[in-house]
Amino acid sequence: MQNAYPATDPSDIQAAETESFPIPPHAAHLSSCLINHPYQQFCGLKVIAQRPGFCLARLTVTENIDNLGHTLHGGVIYSMLDVVSMLATLPLLDTGEYALTTSMSSSLMSPAPLGLEVDFEAEVRRSGRTAVFTEARAYKIKPDETRALIASALFTKSRFKRDLR
Repeated sequence: MQNAYPATDPSDIQAAETESFPIPPHAAHLSSCLINHPYQQFCGLKVIAQRPGFCLARLTVTENIDNLGHTLHGGVIYSMLDVVSMLATLPLLDTGEYALTTSMSSSLMSPAPLGLEVDFEAEVRRSGRTAVFTEARAYKIKPDETRALIASALFTKSRFKRDLR
């Protein structure tokens, strides 16, 4: 597994890839913009791996993003699942194309206590002409280094022409 890194420019995203899974420059640029958004930075999300149709990212549950029960806030879980879903989608889009989430179905299954690391991973299940369908999951990393599922979600994203460069 690669070390987590904060994406600071498109070359950081590209550098995380193996040569067999390059990310197009436009997708690397948009990915960098997304991971460097102030909200993702506030939450501490770090990309571990990204390739066309897949993304794995991680954060640590801190007091900034917990709830009154000192577990990861559900709203943070939902939003980070959406972010990794988009990071899996971006490399599949054409230059000058973008996607927005139009539907999300999710389940929370288990809390992630303060101090634990949480992995967020997403895979594109189908990428069509007008829509992209993704599945995302969140796992808490337990003290014995095993992962336990805490949430899952299905996303539909609408594709459209829009150059965000």
